[in-house]
Amino acid sequence: MIKPFRCEVLSWEDMYEYSRVLSGKIREDHFKPDVIVAIARGGYVPARSLADFLMVSDLYSFQVSHWGVTAQKDPAAKLHSPLKADVAKKNVLLVDDLADTGQSFALARDHLLKQKPRKLKTAALFVLENSSFVPDYYASKQPWTWFVFPWNFTEDMCQLVAGLYDADSGEKKSLDMVKEELYAKHRIRVPQTKLKSVMDELVARRILTPYWKSGNLVRWMPFQKKISGSSAKTRRR
Repeated sequence: MIKPFRCEVLSWEDMYEYSRVLSGKIREDHFKPDVIVAIARGGYVPARSLADFLMVSDLYSFQVSHWGVTAQKDPAAKLHSPLKADVAKKNVLLVDDLADTGQSFALARDHLLKQKPRKLKTAALFVLENSSFVPDYYASKQPWTWFVFPWNFTEDMCQLVAGLYDADSGEKKSLDMVKEELYAKHRIRVPQTKLKSVMDELVARRILTPYWKSGNLVRWMPFQKKISGSSAKTRRR
């Protein structure tokens, strides 16, 4: 089971507003990027939004990973694929969704500096108070929170809901029970229809299985798979 921690679910409208605020700060500083580079995967959508606001046509990306399972980070940030575009002697804006520990940003910045851009600036929608790296531009500074962005809602919510279950038990939870436990553990409220789709996705991934009573779907329980005549529970990530 995942330990309690604070989350915040963000909407596409939220993302538009934060991107608008962020682009305004970049304009106020009179920085005009020739190229925007996204840190994949979290930086994809913010970078595209900034390209729209700032009227930048050259948009590239490369991947740095730090977080694996929701709210559980890998030991160190890793560069998975170098940037293939030529950004030498160009004004470059490096973008991610947020600066958390700061390791991904620092690694990505150092990678780009080796390509000798004319000027390199960094930007994020959010910077968390614990981050060792503060981007040149950010829309908001926040205490540590796990943000559930709209572009990874299903991924994060599947992890959070699965984390409410003990995989080695046969406990059964109704939709209302899951909804209340998400608030108790993570301080988030998810609309009933969206939560039901998350439960359906967990069933499709064979992490949960539906429990029927008198012909009605009433609860969900951990998926059980029989191996060599015995019952064992599996969770796929």
